[in-house]
Amino acid sequence: MWFSITTLGCKVNQYDGESLAATLESLGLRRAGAVGSARPRLDLVVVNTCCVTAVAMRKSRQALRRAVRRAPGASVLVAGCYGDYDAARIRALLAEMGVPAEKLAVVGHHGDLAAWVEHFARGRRRRPAPGRSAAGEEGPRTESGREDGWMNASCDARITASPTSIKTRRLAAVKAHMPGTDHLAPLRRFAARQRAFVKVQDGCDAFCTYCIVPYTRPRVRSRPVDDILDECRRLAAAGHKEIVLCGVFLGAFGRETAVRRRWDDTPSRLPELLRRVCQIEGLWRVRLSSIEPGDVTEDLLAALAELPPAAPHLHLPLQSGAPAVLRRMNRQYTADQFRQTVDRVRDALDRPALTTDIIVGFPGESEDDFAETLALAETAGFAKIHAFPFSAVEGTAAWRRRREAAPPAVVKSRLTRLAALETRLADRYRRRFVGEALEALVEPPRAASPHRHAMTDRYLTVWFPAPSGADGDGLTGRVVRLHIDEATRDGLSGRLLDPTE
Repeated sequence: MWFSITTLGCKVNQYDGESLAATLESLGLRRAGAVGSARPRLDLVVVNTCCVTAVAMRKSRQALRRAVRRAPGASVLVAGCYGDYDAARIRALLAEMGVPAEKLAVVGHHGDLAAWVEHFARGRRRRPAPGRSAAGEEGPRTESGREDGWMNASCDARITASPTSIKTRRLAAVKAHMPGTDHLAPLRRFAARQRAFVKVQDGCDAFCTYCIVPYTRPRVRSRPVDDILDECRRLAAAGHKEIVLCGVFLGAFGRETAVRRRWDDTPSRLPELLRRVCQIEGLWRVRLSSIEPGDVTEDLLAALAELPPAAPHLHLPLQSGAPAVLRRMNRQYTADQFRQTVDRVRDALDRPALTTDIIVGFPGESEDDFAETLALAETAGFAKIHAFPFSAVEGTAAWRRRREAAPPAVVKSRLTRLAALETRLADRYRRRFVGEALEALVEPPRAASPHRHAMTDRYLTVWFPAPSGADGDGLTGRVVRLHIDEATRDGLSGRLLDPTE
């Protein structure tokens, strides 16, 4: 039996997609490669969806349509956040495309995904019994003890049909049973990537007013340290030179909530995890994924400064530099606290790469508010800015204020100005490395390009002429030394150094 998998969204979702694929392979299915004339007939298509924005939802629907058109007659397994957010729309869409109910499962994070994976892998005609996995083990139950039904209305019904009180809806979401991917196979390799993502934490209950994730991944939990280390060792043994530790709310690793005011005085467990992963033989770099500014502790900065494999790169989501907008977003930091975090990072690390996310046009954002965002971005000196227009997602608190969002023309103008600032800041940061020799991890070649590219520890892309012959063919996945000649719009330009240079 053959299957394909398409994954959209964040690093955590990318990890979940690989874990899904590893589980299917462990059950005897074979993973189809790139689309082409030699593609086998598929028995199962898996789409691991995202719903963080309206654009992500649209892309998820497009991915589903493409997958079904390419594999008529195949069973369809829909996982990921959009499977929770709007299961009814997904089922309606696939029914219109002729996918029968018995060949479809929309699981998301609230169903027993492991049971459904095994169900499809075994090619069974009947569904797993309610409250029991396909392997015969006890299945999910609600806190009241009621067994969850299979193929039920999922989280979309809870969002749209629940009481109007935001507080009530939040509590209902957090209490919802969510086994998620706890019982999927651990990774031995990360297909088609040189940098392997490893999920160490899942779930968020912080409820930023624009974010739907606490409704789709509500239960905050962390993986056991030994499991994480075992998986990292396997990935390193498979040839991965860099590992990215990721989580929905990475700073909540080892805690049961992402709300800081509910934390006790126990020190963060993240620095110790970073130290232990950095000790694994064969790893060149260990990188942290997105982390909130309030979670950059002195212990974490000390670990980043002391450990050679720890990448001097932090992705600190700003979202807005305006205090009033941050309050409306329900973010757990102020603009001043963000500035202080940036200062502490710069004091602790050598030329750290700081990257960020910024939402433009949030409801009520004035021109003065946006000016404060530009000013704080300038102060931070970001090496890269991921800028997004505000996306009103039904079910979030910000949905109620969507009519206060900036008009499209204003948002477009602000995005243009922010992009110009990013270009200037990124160029200024890159120029600091011209004339130096940097280590970098070589990525796969791009078709018809005379150049190769590699990623440095500071998340800088270096382009260099591809050597001819076998040496050029064997570069992918290797750590090389590159002399940096100049800063370009796309990163850095350099040349490959002999190991002795």
